Parts: sequence; structure tokens; C-alpha cells
Amino acid sequence: MVAGAVVGLCRTRAPGALDSIWAEDGQNFLTDALNRPWYEAIFTPFNGYFHVVARLCWAGIALFPVGWAAALNAGVDAVLTSLLALAVYGAARSRLERFPAVVIGVSAALPMGFVPNALAQLQFPLVYAGLWMLLWRRTTALTVGLPGLAALNSMLGVLLLPVAVAGLVRYRSREWLCKLLGLLPGTLLQLIPLLAGATRRGLGERPERDPVAVAGMYLRWGVPRSFLGPAWLGPPYADPWGHRALVAAGLLIPAGLAGLALWRRAWGPARLAAVLAGFAVLAGALQIAVHGHGEDRYLVLVSLPNIAAGVCLATARQRSGGARGCLRDRIPLVVFATLVGVVAAANLCPAGPRDGGPRWSGAVARARAECLVQPGSARVRVHTARWPVLGWEAVLPCSRLG
Repeated sequence: MVAGAVVGLCRTRAPGALDSIWAEDGQNFLTDALNRPWYEAIFTPFNGYFHVVARLCWAGIALFPVGWAAALNAGVDAVLTSLLALAVYGAARSRLERFPAVVIGVSAALPMGFVPNALAQLQFPLVYAGLWMLLWRRTTALTVGLPGLAALNSMLGVLLLPVAVAGLVRYRSREWLCKLLGLLPGTLLQLIPLLAGATRRGLGERPERDPVAVAGMYLRWGVPRSFLGPAWLGPPYADPWGHRALVAAGLLIPAGLAGLALWRRAWGPARLAAVLAGFAVLAGALQIAVHGHGEDRYLVLVSLPNIAAGVCLATARQRSGGARGCLRDRIPLVVFATLVGVVAAANLCPAGPRDGGPRWSGAVARARAECLVQPGSARVRVHTARWPVLGWEAVLPCSRLG
């Protein structure tokens, strides 16, 4: 867990995770935590939904000096992401052997396709961990509470509700009933204000309502990037034919793994893989339909379930005796795990609008100087984005800068 957090902190490019703040973290979460009562800030919606877990973390960060905010934001997010990956490993270990569970857990500790070290982005690994808690064959505070927290923290957490409903219909057990009931508070919190018009999305998306177009975009964007990562498949496309070849390779990888599992008649791993891949389709289709296109920083809930599904399919074993048969059975998993490791290394430090942004320490120093020059000022604004024209800025009370 410690190693995962340290590596995670190193994923943010200059000026680094400990001295920069992601857009929404500064403009929304930090500003609200510093300027509103904590109980009001926690239940303040942003972009149409609530982020209860992230805002609770920011309520704690706001108790410390403002100059510590960037480091605490990154540190708390890195630790929580590693803890969630540990929970994913535990759930995967209950269904699979140790090595495939390790591959799934490590991929969850260093997820591709999002902005690391930002509590605003915690929603993605939190929902993924919530999925695995639903799949964990046990009923504890963790397996019931973590999916519930995912729903309280993001509209995407509502995607866990169909999984819980399907599990309850399939098994009709108290375990699945408890997990379903745990999801209801967050689901109601996210949906009722949105349906009643009390909250609304306002980022100017152009939704895609054609299911055929959504399916085609998912196959071109979601599946290949899940297995080869956005670093090799992202724009600009200097070599169109090379890009098409990579897309085709990204589609052939899961097709080959599925064919291997069917040939070996590994129905158990295939069923688990189908659940994971089905969730990836649901999450990817929803994001494409809402935004009108695929965005790589929303790729986590597509790539991680697809990688885990690939691991499940690669564990399929031929029923043949002897050490030679056992060794041959492990080859697909070793090859696929190696591919996952190479792709993860290529996508370890993703490029993004946070790169080259203003240093938080410098921004706080300038804000403090402005408050001293203008004694009557109650608040000052500091830019947190690389380009001030983007408008991302935090509002800091002068009383907290003394």
C-alpha cells in the first residue's frame, strides 16, 4: 500500500503532485471548504451530482494551513487509491488464485486514464472498488459500506445498482439484499435532486443518443485503450494506418482471450469475466452517451474492469494432468500480465492540463502578499490552471493566510 502511494505521487508531472492542485479540487472543493460551513460544503452539488467522500476529505484538509492543501490533497488521494486497490486485491483473491489477484490489484493501484493525485478524481477508483465489493462472496461492513460510499460520492456509483439488483435476483440471499440496501442512500441522493431539477449538469456536453454510434465509439475507443492504454492510442494520429493497426490489436486481445476460455471450457472464469466486461460496457456507454465522445480521463471504469476480465479469461486451464500441462496453462496469464505491466509503465505519467501549472506554494505566497497590500480585502483569487484564460481558480480567505 505504501509503495503504491509513493509511486502514485510520482505519476504527476512538474510541478508535481505535492505543489499543484487539480482544477475542480481548487475551484470547487477547496473554495467551498474554506468559505462555507463544513456541513454545507459536504452536501453542495457540483456539475449535477454530489461528492460526499471527496468533500469530507477536503473538510479535514481545510483544518490545516492553506499552504498544505496541495500536498494533503495529493497524499490523501494517493493513500486512498492504494487502500482501494488493496480491497480490490482481497475481493479478487476470494475468486481467483494469488497471481491473477495480484495483477488485478496492481492495475487498480495505478489506474490508466484519469488524473492521479486529485480527490476530485477519486470517484473512479472508488466505484471500481465498489464493484469488486459486490462481487466479494462475503457480507461485512467493507463489502456493504464501500459500494454505498461510491454512490454517495459520484453519479457513476449508481451504475453499481444494476449489479446489486442482478445479484439479488440471481441468488436471492441476505448478502445481496444488504449490498443493495447499502446503495440506496447514495442513489437517492444523486438521482432525486437531478430528476427534480434541483441540480443540473452545465459543462456543455453534446449527448450521443444513437446506440449504434455509442457502440461503435466504445469499440474504437474503450476496448483498445483498455488493453493498450491511451499513451499509444491518443491523438495526434501521425500515422493513421498505424493507429488503425493498434485499434485492431486492442480488439483482438480480448477476442483471443475469450476464444481461449471457450476452447478450454472455463465457464467459471468466463462468467466472472462477463460480469466485469459488462460493467465496463455499461460505464463506457454511459460516458460516451453523456459527453458525445470518449474522454481518456474517464477511462478508469472501462479499462480496469476490462483488464480484470482479461485476467479472468487468461486463467482458464485445460484439464490435463502433469507439470507440463500446468505450465502450459499458465502461459496465457504470464503473457497477458507482462502486457499489462508494459502498458502500465507506458501510461504511468499521463500528460494533462495540470502539467506546467502554477505552483501552489507560489500562488499562496502571492495571495498572502495581496492580502497584506490591500488590508480591506476579505478574499483573494488564485489561478490553479496552466492558462489563466481557462478560469480555474481558488478563492482563499485572507483570514486563513495570515
